[in-house]
Amino acid sequence: MKIRTVIYFCLIFTSLWIVSRVFTDNPSPSPVYVDNDRHIEIKRDIESASCDISMDSYKKCYKYTTDLLPYESVSIGIETVLFLKKQLSTVNETLVNASLYWNPDDRFKPFKNFIASTNKCEVLYCGANDAGTDGLEFINRYENCQVWFLEPVAQFYDKLIHSQAILEKLQTGKHHFYQIGVSNKNDLIDVTLQDIKEAQAVTLIGKQQSKENPMNEMKYKLILRDAAEILFEFHILSKTINQTVIGELNLIHLNCEGCEYDVIERLIKTNLIQYIRIVQFGSHRPSAIRSFVNQRYCCLQQMLSATHQLEFGIPWAWERWLRKDLLEKNN
Repeated sequence: MKIRTVIYFCLIFTSLWIVSRVFTDNPSPSPVYVDNDRHIEIKRDIESASCDISMDSYKKCYKYTTDLLPYESVSIGIETVLFLKKQLSTVNETLVNASLYWNPDDRFKPFKNFIASTNKCEVLYCGANDAGTDGLEFINRYENCQVWFLEPVAQFYDKLIHSQAILEKLQTGKHHFYQIGVSNKNDLIDVTLQDIKEAQAVTLIGKQQSKENPMNEMKYKLILRDAAEILFEFHILSKTINQTVIGELNLIHLNCEGCEYDVIERLIKTNLIQYIRIVQFGSHRPSAIRSFVNQRYCCLQQMLSATHQLEFGIPWAWERWLRKDLLEKNN
């Protein structure tokens, strides 16, 4: 009996020692919470900026974005719509709730408190592609506005500035066209012809780190500019002698296949987001960041909500944020 007791206590001691070594040698990872048996790792650092997490709202955001688009291969809401339509067609059914996944018309809804009493209006349009569709729509609707069209891909930019509709706007001398992209820093990156041919739009996310070119294809240099710097270079914002920022951007409109994360995070980190009346963007899931894009998207929602309020939005589609002081003017 005594021998059994001694053996029993030895086993307990050994087990406790093993457990203690596991926790000592392998420190616990970032905090996680469980939601429907799905473990969600909280990503607090975004490009060296702090993501201040409100657990309840972050949890709801993560669950919603994950449930809304559970297909790993899908990069944007319209692809979900096409996928579901194809699935339903096999059983002779139609998709009746496409607006849950894709809302392209919402980006043209009338803006609230868009232009201040000075009537000055500046629009920064990032990702004009080869037609500048959204920028032209803004010009037609808001005649007081100057629109800055930005497109970094040479093949797209060449078509853009030679289209008849754009040529007419160029002749006015009022609007501006630049062959650059925007990011969180100034950079010069390479893309191949294959990158351009793969889709109607090109994501530059991940290209800064990727140096692979197994087919030894011809590379095209693309210019990326720091979003915080160009606001001053374009004289949308300026600084006084004592470094006080004056001016404001009426609208930043982002349709740039993933650059929205780098750009908005940069504007938040530099506190320039407070000088932008309306933030409107299409959110994407580029393959280079797809494994953690839900966390990054939900952190972006957290950070934007400090200065702006969501007017409408669907993850992986279009959303609009209105600066909070402008909402007070509506009351």
